[in-house]
Amino acid sequence: MTAVWVVSAYLLLLLAGSFQHRKGNVDADSFLLAGRRLTLFPFVATMVTTAYGWIFGIGELYYQYGISAWLFLSLPYTIFAGIMAFFLSGKIRKEQIHSVPELLEKYYGKGFAKLGSLAVLITISPAMYALMCAQLLSSIFPIPIWISIMLALFFSSVYLYNGGLAALAKKDGWKFILMFGGFAVALGYLFIQYGPLPLKGMPAGSLKFSLHAHFWEVLSWFILASLLFADPGFHQRIYSTHNARTAQVGLFISILCWTFFDFLAGSVALYALGLMPELENSAFVYLALATSQLPEWIAALFILGLLATIMSTLDSFLFLSAQTLMLDLFNKKTETKKEMRKGLLLSSVLTFLILIPYQQESAVRIFYDFTPYIVCILVPPVLSIFIPSIKIQSRQLWVQVLVSILVCLIWNWAYSNNDEALSAVVPAILASIGIQAFFLLYNKSMSGMQN
Repeated sequence: MTAVWVVSAYLLLLLAGSFQHRKGNVDADSFLLAGRRLTLFPFVATMVTTAYGWIFGIGELYYQYGISAWLFLSLPYTIFAGIMAFFLSGKIRKEQIHSVPELLEKYYGKGFAKLGSLAVLITISPAMYALMCAQLLSSIFPIPIWISIMLALFFSSVYLYNGGLAALAKKDGWKFILMFGGFAVALGYLFIQYGPLPLKGMPAGSLKFSLHAHFWEVLSWFILASLLFADPGFHQRIYSTHNARTAQVGLFISILCWTFFDFLAGSVALYALGLMPELENSAFVYLALATSQLPEWIAALFILGLLATIMSTLDSFLFLSAQTLMLDLFNKKTETKKEMRKGLLLSSVLTFLILIPYQQESAVRIFYDFTPYIVCILVPPVLSIFIPSIKIQSRQLWVQVLVSILVCLIWNWAYSNNDEALSAVVPAILASIGIQAFFLLYNKSMSGMQN
């Protein structure tokens, strides 16, 4: 009952200021990028919270793999975020654009930008996060899952219609506090109540890094994590910063925050594994822990932290989906705020329809199904923009992308009945690298012949 009141109060607070209309004209920079004036804390808060939206998947993987999950959940993102901060953030900030599709159009033309827009739409589909949010709400309130999906979409988008990214960043500041606070309170209680004893009772190997046993999983997740270089949310936040220095410093601080939250989320999941080793559905490990192992008030705060974590990504992806649909795909750029409102409504409706066949799926399954295709479409061209020495021609890029997508399709078809099969992203990205290397050598040889 306490969780019902706490979550209800939180949802009502999200409505605060949501219906205030800003006077005067609102240009694209103001609505989409908060006027390009994000300072350090709002930037860090929105970067950190947005990265952990699929928190159920994080708990699921730590429950299944023990601390080895850190090798593919956290390590690759930490490395790639560091590379992005050191080498790419300044270059990204200098691009006076609003989105990844605009970046692709600038360097590869409108045709490839349309394909990029479709890939971005899949990347930032709010479906997985709306599903997790709905599953959480249905565990608190006695309502059907489809009503919970509608509530999740409404409360995650209502403040975006008038406030845009500035409102989103402001809400993320509060969600940042709730996210860390909820997990810190839960872990503190578990440690005080049980000490290290449950960790000693976990299955053998859960507290040991096992790269050899999980090599192919780690490799697959490393490649999947490379999507960070073309992540629309990361690019949007960097475009929105006050200057390039804010983006670079903010990314380093974000890495520290992610590392600390990895410790919190992983430790709580490991306690759950020690206390509930025979859990039937590991996708709901955090919910099971809250309802069976935590006292009422601690459970309520922990559930609130879970909800804030998920909704921080859901609102971001709804916003990005609206932008990609209306401004990038349909090219409706004359009245930004008006078109974004239409896009937010359309994104919410499409998300609801997409979730009908996926209502009982786990976040990991959805992520693993779709991400290989997106990595092949977005990562090579975006990286090539910022590393000119590996950039190939637009026509050659089409060949590279289409062949890698074909490899993904064939691989998934061939191993459709094998849950233990290697992710399609591994052979697909190897094919992509091979094709890019071939075209680079070909272009170099043709250039030499002309000279």
